[in-house]
Amino acid sequence: RKMTKTNQLIGFKEIVHVTTEYGKTCTHCNEQFDIGEFASFVNHYIQEHNFSLIHVGTETLENTEKGNVHNTVAVLGK
Repeated sequence: RKMTKTNQLIGFKEIVHVTTEYGKTCTHCNEQFDIGEFASFVNHYIQEHNFSLIHVGTETLENTEKGNVHNTVAVLGK
């Protein structure tokens, strides 16, 4: 059975978005992750806060100074 975008997220009460575009702070424990720590940040949510990896992919952002910028993103939920 093919999943639609709607029912892929059923059952998750919380969703987080991690990107290589910028560093970020964990919403659960305030641990800081720098821009180059994408994998560590994703693993942190999985190992420390029991999130599940829902999706890994890319996003393209328009940037007038640099042209298009491509980032890796991860979506996690629990």
